[in-house]
Amino acid sequence: MPKVHADDKHWLEKQLYGLPTPHRLAMMHIYLQLPTRREANLSVLHTRKRIAEIMGKDKYFYNVNIDNQDINVKAKQHARRCIQITTQIEGKGLLTTYNTLMHYMACYSINPPKLSQTIINNLKLDTLDNIELAKVLGVFARAKDEVWWKRKLRRQQNLRIETVSRLLNLVSKRRGIYASHITVSNFQSQWKNNQQLLENTFATNEHGFSASLADLSKRNVSNPTIRKAELMARSRGFEDHAKEAGISAVFLTMTTPSKYHRSFAITGDENPKWSGATPLDAQEYLNRTFARIRADLARKQITPFGFRVAEPHHDGTPHWHLLLFVPAEQLQTLVDTFCHYCLEEDGDEQGAKECRLKVEYIDLEEGSATGYLMKYISKNIDGEGIEYDNYGKDAKTSAIRVKVWASCWGIRQFQQIGGVGVTVWRELRRIDPIKDPSLDWIEAIRQAADSSNWNLYTHLMGGVTCKRSEQTIHPLYKHKSQQITASMQELSQNPILDCGNSLKNYRSNAENSVNQLQDAFRNMQESSWESQDHLPEMPVKASGTVAGFSGLDTGLESGLASGIDTGIAEINSESAPENYQPLKTNRYGDAALTQLKGIVSFGVEIITRVHTWTLATKSQVQKKAFCSHLEFCQ
Repeated sequence: MPKVHADDKHWLEKQLYGLPTPHRLAMMHIYLQLPTRREANLSVLHTRKRIAEIMGKDKYFYNVNIDNQDINVKAKQHARRCIQITTQIEGKGLLTTYNTLMHYMACYSINPPKLSQTIINNLKLDTLDNIELAKVLGVFARAKDEVWWKRKLRRQQNLRIETVSRLLNLVSKRRGIYASHITVSNFQSQWKNNQQLLENTFATNEHGFSASLADLSKRNVSNPTIRKAELMARSRGFEDHAKEAGISAVFLTMTTPSKYHRSFAITGDENPKWSGATPLDAQEYLNRTFARIRADLARKQITPFGFRVAEPHHDGTPHWHLLLFVPAEQLQTLVDTFCHYCLEEDGDEQGAKECRLKVEYIDLEEGSATGYLMKYISKNIDGEGIEYDNYGKDAKTSAIRVKVWASCWGIRQFQQIGGVGVTVWRELRRIDPIKDPSLDWIEAIRQAADSSNWNLYTHLMGGVTCKRSEQTIHPLYKHKSQQITASMQELSQNPILDCGNSLKNYRSNAENSVNQLQDAFRNMQESSWESQDHLPEMPVKASGTVAGFSGLDTGLESGLASGIDTGIAEINSESAPENYQPLKTNRYGDAALTQLKGIVSFGVEIITRVHTWTLATKSQVQKKAFCSHLEFCQ
């Protein structure tokens, strides 16, 4: 059809209203390729109905606007509406209000905060205890929070735009590889805003040292160079361990059935077998298949270790690369198990046996197993050291698009399989040599971590097959136990919550809980680091001796690399008895929130994060410095 019929122009404009320009152009391209006016118009109707379904609307709903939506305005509107709903709790009750909020979120295709079935049952029976009630009220607090709505709506908007782009085949090697151009542009704009925020926000510790969050972020694993170096060191450590133990290595590539792929790999044309699945559906299939594989291997007492990398095909469909180490006598059983489960779904389709699982056996005496993984790590982080990707595109440009793909769909790119945890490794690398002779076993592990010897570190921590609960050193977390009581007191004093048997007794129950906690704290015979208003200058063991470490350096080398403990100064937590599990909360007062403070081994606590940080904008810092200068002049 060479052009749009004059009688169809106005109708066509209405059908395409609200779509981003790339989507409108794609639909018009299809429209003009069809031979007859009837077929062209029917294709527009069919596509618009599918877009309406993606938007969570009825297929006959007219407005499918996803262009130029003001997320801030919509978030404020939703939050205000939810505030109106919660003000009716006194007359309608807690359960009715909760159901109304759930229905409201469902109307806008927003996944509500999850509550366990036990809490929901107790809510229906009006038998909630204080902790369960706090979690229900946390759902209310989320619904009334503009920030929560803004985060949800922004993610929803990104997913919808990218899903529509895949529907129109705008994500392929011929159009926008890995992610659509519009999504890449949106994320790059958001990253730019985030970078400006980091550069204009400064963190200052109790010693007066100040640095921007942008500078601090360059010192941790969010820096692509540091992230890549750490992954390579851990992979090399596994390989060294495998060589010493005489363990075999294998490199596996898992992909999905044809129905998950939007377009063909060679031509980029639409795949007629595509079922409408998104990358999230494909990732769920891979997770589900791998879970079955691991369960079967566990029954056969096979425990492989290694790494998994998730990366996209050209159309955004994920596939996995796995570098696994396993004893030679178990290698074939492992491969056979993978083959069985990878062909369990649609295993009889054409090309399934050749493409669904690819196996490469690695001879560690002749080649490096880490070399197999290095290419995939690099091209999924920054593209450094690689000229082109698998589709002939510039590797550095492709790395940016892969990052957008992972951020948009929320897909975890790298995952360690088996082995010991990396958190302790990072914390040990923050501290100076430990000079206390009684802590030699910790110092030996610290030296292994500091020298990037993942093999020795793994061995000293208990080995690759050691359970996390049995490892030599564990992360030390601080529970914000007092914040929940403050939140409960505030909530209990809210007059609109005074309804139902549970709510009537809520104030007294909360006060009793606070009194019981305070009594338990007063009966403590020894105080840990959490009982002090200000953190000690040096980390103290449980026995009272001091472990040497560099936590008080005021420069960037003092361990700022692993993050900033913001808000610590506002919380003066007290210690609890050994058998007491403190209540933990987040900003909504309902979920567990802990802060990593250091490491602990056989009762010995070493605090690696001793600084108290406050955040301020660049203008506030400059104003403070200017005022200080005036005082000095006077």
